[in-house]
Amino acid sequence: MLESFEVKPKEEIIGTRDLFLETLTKIGCQYEIVPDDGNICFGYQGENFVASATNQGLYVHVWDTYWGQVELYDVDEFSRLRKAINHSNLNCATMTVYTINEEGNTVDVHCKSTFPFMSQMPNLDIYLRSELGDFFNAHRLVGNEMAKLREQQENDQVN
Repeated sequence: MLESFEVKPKEEIIGTRDLFLETLTKIGCQYEIVPDDGNICFGYQGENFVASATNQGLYVHVWDTYWGQVELYDVDEFSRLRKAINHSNLNCATMTVYTINEEGNTVDVHCKSTFPFMSQMPNLDIYLRSELGDFFNAHRLVGNEMAKLREQQENDQVN
């Protein structure tokens, strides 16, 4: 059943950034504003996120960086990671990417999501929890696919 909602008068409309900060507080997240760039750092369910939004825009950009990694020169594991990221990106709204850290000899895994966020939307606290929950879906999809690919490789070597 579709839920109806009231259109708020113009004077009640709050900017996207302010609304996002208000909603973070409502769902129990403490946040800090980075003085240099204005990014919003916050924790949710044990994971650290960085977000950006403006009061003039309608979208929030959220990153979950460095949540996974494999060794750069472990060719098999790197190959599995690439396949697992492709699998996640096909099955999850949150985008997963990797970066190469040659100095540390690692391949690091990150996620990003961009979504609309405005006062005219109903149940913003539930909506934000859902959007943040999708990051954990991406983590799970990558992890499960990596495990599946490892098992397939082990079975192939036995047979």
